[in-house]
Amino acid sequence: MTINKRKPWNWLNGLTNKNKPVGIKKVIKHTMPSYATSYVYKLSSKKLNKTYIGYHKENGKIYFGSPTDQELIALLSDPSSDLILEVLQYGSKLEMMQLEHEMLKEADAINNPNYWNKSNGQPGVPKFNREAINKIVKIVRGGGGKYLSHPMSILDLSELPKAQVRTEEYNKDNLNEIIDAIKRAGGSTDKANPPIILEDRIYDGKFSRYLRIGGAHTIEAYSRTQFKNTTKLAPIVIPKELHENITDDGITLLGDLLNAKRSIDAPATYLDGAKYLLTISQSGRTWKSPEVRQDLHDMGLSSSSVKTAYDVAQAEVDNETMVSAGYVVKDYTGKKDKPELEKRIKAIQKHEPNTFVGSSSSAAITWDRIFDKYDKNKTDNQTSIKWLVYHPSKARQDKHWPDLEEKLLHLNRTYGKVSLSFEQLPLYKKEVQKN
Repeated sequence: MTINKRKPWNWLNGLTNKNKPVGIKKVIKHTMPSYATSYVYKLSSKKLNKTYIGYHKENGKIYFGSPTDQELIALLSDPSSDLILEVLQYGSKLEMMQLEHEMLKEADAINNPNYWNKSNGQPGVPKFNREAINKIVKIVRGGGGKYLSHPMSILDLSELPKAQVRTEEYNKDNLNEIIDAIKRAGGSTDKANPPIILEDRIYDGKFSRYLRIGGAHTIEAYSRTQFKNTTKLAPIVIPKELHENITDDGITLLGDLLNAKRSIDAPATYLDGAKYLLTISQSGRTWKSPEVRQDLHDMGLSSSSVKTAYDVAQAEVDNETMVSAGYVVKDYTGKKDKPELEKRIKAIQKHEPNTFVGSSSSAAITWDRIFDKYDKNKTDNQTSIKWLVYHPSKARQDKHWPDLEEKLLHLNRTYGKVSLSFEQLPLYKKEVQKN
């Protein structure tokens, strides 16, 4: 059997009713999705009326190491056992820890004679409460109903504490567009979304009697017009019982979902999508699932913007991983690392005077651009090209560049008359520890 070296071997997917421990009579599961890293499983015996609940982070190794109960351990290797293995759910490690904990706690497994578990597990990350989020979105899109409060002045609204759910508080282009719409409407608020206020909310560890989410561009835009002292907006005030079970990363999603595009509003961007993805990832949740991808579309992002959001988030996740491992991220367009690129160019020019040296990001290389620069800037004695390549992301370096390099070299072999070669600059370097 050939194993794809690009993807880690998944032991669970190879576990079948024909390929299983002898003590397991039946295996019930679905294929583990690519976005998941862990799962919660149940081992049960109908004859003994006993159950074991566990979670496991898939690492490609044969696994039944968690059970400590000697009876269960013996049953796993007993061909006469009637154990059934059922995989209940897939997700991230922390999500599966939480699910295991909730299931064991509900059964009080540690004190329950019908469970082999010796503890009730450990908490992970709480469930992402989409039901509560969707309920609030429905309220807001329905105009607020009974939650629509008395109008408040722009000044009072601007002074309320706010949850920063967007990548930047104010996008200049969006802000100018909204200001223009307000002026053209003569200060009317008919097409302005009502600000959303969460009542009695703990956010980022701080309690606020009233916490504003969304509406930052609208409020700021009115405050920059001649209508700032006369304009009032009626906020929708969401009571505590409707949002208290929504985690902070859920509030990020809620704020983005509530920014539906209107004439006086600011739409979500791919950067907002990337911020949301990073919030999900950093909280230990599954961030590449179909549900999260749909969240981005619900924010109003197009398919291309969703892809860009994932690319940006993945680059940040990769960088965080490498930094944690003691590496530094190189940026050859910035002040810190650009001199390193220039030094390398000068070294080649000195030792290989017959070589024309150019450089660019692997995201901006084309065969015609290379030869356009060569034709315009070469000296008479330069008969070959060496192109220095730096990468904006690990994905660009590992996945995209190898294919692009081969394509460029193939074009040059077919149509070029000048020798062309590439030299990659490292995206990551091991950080030197100073004594």
